[in-house]
Amino acid sequence: MGQNSPMAADGSEYVDEIKALVCETFDVDPETIDENTPFAEMGVDSRRRVRLLATVEVEFGVDLDLDELDRLVDIRSAATVLAEAVEAGAKPRKRGLPGFLRRNRLS
Repeated sequence: MGQNSPMAADGSEYVDEIKALVCETFDVDPETIDENTPFAEMGVDSRRRVRLLATVEVEFGVDLDLDELDRLVDIRSAATVLAEAVEAGAKPRKRGLPGFLRRNRLS
């Protein structure tokens, strides 16, 4: 694929997987949400979005920057953040804490 590929980092390929993670992590019925349902409507506050970011890191084996947290507003945006990280060459993590926890020593 060329640099100007229309498939570039829109996250489409990750939407179903992110939705499954969201439903499992936050005990949400998948029939009640779609990829554009705001996390706030699901009761997912900023602390729970940190948990989602960590879960995505663990499940996909990549490091994501905590600065991306504000972009996680729905399933589609979470999928896009993941796709951009993968496209940018996010390196698989070593076992242990998610990258942003190691860097920021959050508990």
